[in-house]
Amino acid sequence: MAPPHFLMVTFPAQGHVNPSLRFARRLIRTTGARVTFATCLSVFHRSMISQQSSHNNLSFLTFSDGFDDGGVSTDEDRHRRSVNLITNGSKILSEFIEDNRNGDSPVTCLLYTILLNWAPKVAHRFQLPSALLWIQPALVFDIYYSHFTGNKSGFEFPNLPPLAVRDLPSFLTPANTHKVPYAAFQELMEILKEESNLKILVNTFDSLEPKALTALPNVRMVAVGPLLPPEIFTGSESVKDSPRESQSSYALWLDSKTESSVIYVSFGTMVELSREQIEELARALIEGKRPFLWVITDKSNREAKIEGDDETEIEKIAGLRHELEEVGMIVSWCSQVEVLRHRAVGCFMTHCGWNSTLESLVLGVPVVAFPMWSDQPTNAKLLEDTWRTGVRVRENEEGLVEREEIRRCLEAVMEEKGDELRKNAEKWKRLAVEAGREGGSSDKNMKAFVDEICGDSLH
Repeated sequence: MAPPHFLMVTFPAQGHVNPSLRFARRLIRTTGARVTFATCLSVFHRSMISQQSSHNNLSFLTFSDGFDDGGVSTDEDRHRRSVNLITNGSKILSEFIEDNRNGDSPVTCLLYTILLNWAPKVAHRFQLPSALLWIQPALVFDIYYSHFTGNKSGFEFPNLPPLAVRDLPSFLTPANTHKVPYAAFQELMEILKEESNLKILVNTFDSLEPKALTALPNVRMVAVGPLLPPEIFTGSESVKDSPRESQSSYALWLDSKTESSVIYVSFGTMVELSREQIEELARALIEGKRPFLWVITDKSNREAKIEGDDETEIEKIAGLRHELEEVGMIVSWCSQVEVLRHRAVGCFMTHCGWNSTLESLVLGVPVVAFPMWSDQPTNAKLLEDTWRTGVRVRENEEGLVEREEIRRCLEAVMEEKGDELRKNAEKWKRLAVEAGREGGSSDKNMKAFVDEICGDSLH
């Protein structure tokens, strides 16, 4: 009998594609399933992911979002891309399901990530089961689901601490100006509420969020993470001390530093800091006199751009660059995993994107949590108060994190609370590796999910 065939569609952003592709590969390895991975041509042009696959059971399906060469920067661009995603994605997926319906490997189940509310509608038309791969923590799903299905006033869950406004996903706060994501999450939660026997695949692991995974009585959440590069799970002690992957300038620079002495600073590729915030951060790093590695990327396709601000971050630090480079190093790109597992890194200043948050936990690195938008404030809350592996910055009344506050947090992580935070980080590192390695709890959860979807087709 042919193995089950999963059609997986993901939103065309690297933070969605990376965990989805890792899930697809783990699904194949764990269950022997076939996976057709569907996303936009623009993703292939940027990352050439089809050339990175070594699985016979993994194939790719592409469609156009109208921006095959990138260049999404304005609200009008985002609207056009959204329309094209729905129109072209629905058409290509429907044709693929129909073409394979009577063949040797018909589609068994459709998997999709957030911001693709049209995907489960395609599955429903063909009477196929579908499942959401939630690429944020389980607690964030709890918050959205509760808010949009009847609990808009409060965010209290059994056995979980109450959440302040600053702890909520930014799209649910009174200050939110991003109406399109709010509407998208609202529609998604309403779609899910109508499903019977609702199951959500979550990029987390059982021991990390045991209460959040069971907080909603009508929702079954299946922990299938952490969805990170497989080499991370080769061993709990050897990961951080393994040989570097390249002779890059930043790796050689890190080699010259003492153990746990370097601050690694990275805010992802989606959100850009204001000139004022960049200057406060730069001054904090200069005055702190600790070696740092700061990644400043070209955020030309950023989603949460600052209105009226066309300056890049590298242009914003131009006047301070000489002073900065007397203390640390600025790069436009690095392998984050390579950096985080280097013996010299003692602190990660992060925007708290979920992929970066998981990497900090799996590699046992304490953090200064500097959240910006979306799920990041909730992730920062978890890092500081639940997992206790970091310190979160506090903004002033204008929303600016001042240099004194940044220095306070850095000193807390590097000195005052360093031992406690590193001890907690090592605990989560061990549990994450146990869950994510071959045969761990996430593999078992995945097998159980496939068995339930496919019944006897695996046997």
